[in-house]
Amino acid sequence: MKRSAEARESPAAGGSAPRRDVVAGPASAGPQKARPVKLSPEDSTEDAAICVFLSALDQFEANARALRAQEDPECVHQMRVALRRLRAAIGLFRNALSGPALDAARERAKAIASVLGAARDWDVFREMLEAGPRAAFEQEPSFFALLDAVASRRATAYAQARAKLDETQAVQFVAEFRAAIELRDWNAAADARDEGSAKGFAQAALTRLRKRVMKKSRGLADLSPEDRHQARIALKKARYGAEFFQSLFPHRRGARRFSRALAELQDGLGAFNDMETVTPLLDEIDAGDGGATMRASAFVRGWFAHAARAGVEHARESEKRLKELAPFWG
Repeated sequence: MKRSAEARESPAAGGSAPRRDVVAGPASAGPQKARPVKLSPEDSTEDAAICVFLSALDQFEANARALRAQEDPECVHQMRVALRRLRAAIGLFRNALSGPALDAARERAKAIASVLGAARDWDVFREMLEAGPRAAFEQEPSFFALLDAVASRRATAYAQARAKLDETQAVQFVAEFRAAIELRDWNAAADARDEGSAKGFAQAALTRLRKRVMKKSRGLADLSPEDRHQARIALKKARYGAEFFQSLFPHRRGARRFSRALAELQDGLGAFNDMETVTPLLDEIDAGDGGATMRASAFVRGWFAHAARAGVEHARESEKRLKELAPFWG
């Protein structure tokens, strides 16, 4: 892998050796977003994959350590983002790189993300309650019983998340995948190691991701919640792909504009997806806490059902905006 001195020193640039302290290292200052992936025109497709994989692992580790020091919801969010980015990257490069080590990393990342997802769901639900119906329920005892029930389940979910990070399998996930990256423990396609092949791979991948977004978002306003969720997943993968590869292309401003637009559209759809998660969370609370929360639960269900209907106009605007987004990769 050909690198400048600066790139070789950057953990996100693929030059770092596997670290086996992983989650057990010293706590970081706080939540950490992914560092930009910096690729060069000389990179092979395999080089690019290594950079992307390491960027995701670094982000996951930094936030896992931070979560031990402080119960910050943003750490959980950034860990989930890191795992999503890693899984998306492994899928994105599957035609170039394949093998048991990649399959195992993808499955382990999914398992850890599912536990973190439970903690994140309760965090988001609490934020939605505080930002929305709380003002209308200041004097309602059942609403505060509902908040207490959310807090209790959130604490349990965070305890489970920390326990998952302490498990040997979770620790091994990062250490073993870093070792696999160092050894390039996979089968590479014939041209994956060709110098300069990353750009051609990126162009084809980004074109494919964009086509999938356009297909999945057709008639977005009239789609079912599940189909809108699938459109959001396609948006997310296209956004990650743009972020992975944008340094390979000269139109940096266009690349940032493209990624930013996808992020905004994804977040908009995500807000309405969050409303869909309210029902099973309330079902769990009502089943466990009985009458204490029933009055507030019924009100909250109606509140978010009404808010979700506002998503129709947002979906129409999103589809229009997608059609106007120009590719930056030529």
